[in-house]
Amino acid sequence: MADPARDIRTRLEAAAHGLPVPEPTAASLFDHEVFSARSSVSPDEHYHLTHERMRVLNQRLGGGRSVLRSPEWMLAVLEHAAMIDPSLFLRAMVHYAVCLNAAVRLGDGNEELTAAVDRLDTLATVGGVLITEVGRGNSHISVRTRAEYDPELPGFRITTPAPEDAKFMPPVGLPGVPKTGVVYARLFAGGRDRGVFPYLVDIRDEHGPRPGIGVDRLPDTSVTPLDYSLVSFDNAPVPFGRWLRDTAEITPRGEFREPEEHAQQRLVRSLTVSSSASAAGAAALAAATRATAAIAHRYARHRRTESTVAEHVPVIDYRVQQDSLFGAISSAYATTFLVDSALRRWAEGRTTAPEGDDAAGAATWAPWTAVNRELSLAKVSATTTAERVCAEARRRCGAQGVLTTNRIPSYEALAQIYNSAGGDNRLILLDVGRALAAGTGYQPPRAERPSPPYRSLTDPRMCSYLLRADERWLHEQASAAVGTGTAPDALEEWNDHLWLLLELASAHARRLEFQAFGEAVGSVSDPRASRALRSAYELWELDAVGQRAATHLAHGRITAEEYLALPRLRSTVLRSFDGPVLAEGLGVPFDQLSVPIADPDYPYLLKHART
Repeated sequence: MADPARDIRTRLEAAAHGLPVPEPTAASLFDHEVFSARSSVSPDEHYHLTHERMRVLNQRLGGGRSVLRSPEWMLAVLEHAAMIDPSLFLRAMVHYAVCLNAAVRLGDGNEELTAAVDRLDTLATVGGVLITEVGRGNSHISVRTRAEYDPELPGFRITTPAPEDAKFMPPVGLPGVPKTGVVYARLFAGGRDRGVFPYLVDIRDEHGPRPGIGVDRLPDTSVTPLDYSLVSFDNAPVPFGRWLRDTAEITPRGEFREPEEHAQQRLVRSLTVSSSASAAGAAALAAATRATAAIAHRYARHRRTESTVAEHVPVIDYRVQQDSLFGAISSAYATTFLVDSALRRWAEGRTTAPEGDDAAGAATWAPWTAVNRELSLAKVSATTTAERVCAEARRRCGAQGVLTTNRIPSYEALAQIYNSAGGDNRLILLDVGRALAAGTGYQPPRAERPSPPYRSLTDPRMCSYLLRADERWLHEQASAAVGTGTAPDALEEWNDHLWLLLELASAHARRLEFQAFGEAVGSVSDPRASRALRSAYELWELDAVGQRAATHLAHGRITAEEYLALPRLRSTVLRSFDGPVLAEGLGVPFDQLSVPIADPDYPYLLKHART
């Protein structure tokens, strides 16, 4: 069973004592030549390579169903795939965590559906998801694609009412590769709208799109490239058994039935597998952050520089370089512990029945927080950290940082796409902020000022006070400003205060990250490893306090002297930071990644990287 926090502790303790660092759990699956680094391939060659990697991975896993038996194992496989090839991760995540998962969890196991699941299991067809509609923002909460019940099929006919309702960006455009998608459409039965349900639809076979389905390839992109497309439907027939009906039914007489409490939660229940997508995305982004921080640190250790103040010294000897790269390492640990904490609670509470997050509140801008608020917020936080760490690492690696063979641009692209993938991050923050402001499943934290002996800004008690006080103040401001938000002119009521919701949700995430990091530090018993991790914790604390330092100062939470002392405190922490041990503790599989700048002989490796 995968346990990233435990694995990091094990690796950290080994690195602290100069012992071999254990491989990540799923690493052996990727010991195959198909996963070796490639360069100079055309877009279609890249898409075919991704498909071939999927085929080999699925074969080595023993089929898709085996991945779903344990959420921990699924996440271990997917996060390792993200380090090997972000495009492979996206393709595998949608296939396993969304498409196959939805068919198994929301379907009724009928003969028609079982045959389709068998094809997904063996990768005879590649799974996708079709929900976003191209012409409108927030289309997830107002899906217009229609599925009309047709008793003569028997089954359903799916239709795209207008061009702006075409499904946007599913990777189904590659000719010759069968694709099957979970299509979200509004069910009409008995002359009434019954809500949004998923349907398992064959989009294309080896000969092309299936009858009634139009597939238009979108322009190629270098940002996590896949065969992205627009898909439209024109009375496309779907067998009755492909309806992923959850607890609903249509009787032989054509009567639609569903428990009332489930009908009221129809969209959330239909999207229940999105929690698996959020979990996988958060795990992958944490892995990409760890890989980026470790790559940049290795390069800085053997990259020699010349200047009039120091000749032929590693660039990591410069404090400004340490400030960036040690900060990246501490952020990698922090986001890993936050994500791990959320994933453990999700895995422990996961049931076979699809359920929403009762504490999350109703969806206002997007449905994702109503499915699982903690996972959605972890995904947002992991995206923000990954994007920031990748951008800074790319800059600190100079021109080497822009070469895809050195991996950092690919990880940064994954972070960029996850601003929207798995739910738009800003919309998630707005929904989380609204729920927190309303007190839905939430109590603002108490904030007690620590006594003078504990006033150091690197003391966890002081950091805890500052983060709690900031979140509590933002909650007071938001709850007072936005009211109920249910009046006819609700937009006017909310519009000038939306920034408060964003800040409140971000402050809440920051406090959760602080708590997760602190728990991890407390769980490391080995003295040398504990000292190393504590220095990373202190550096992260200073970053967290620094982000809101002006606000803390304005509210009298810190003094002017403490504010001015922040740079000096940071230099002190940097001097005690054990970069080599902490970078090794991240457990990045360099033998599988083949990153030229991670090796002292990078000039030679770069010369031969294209061969």
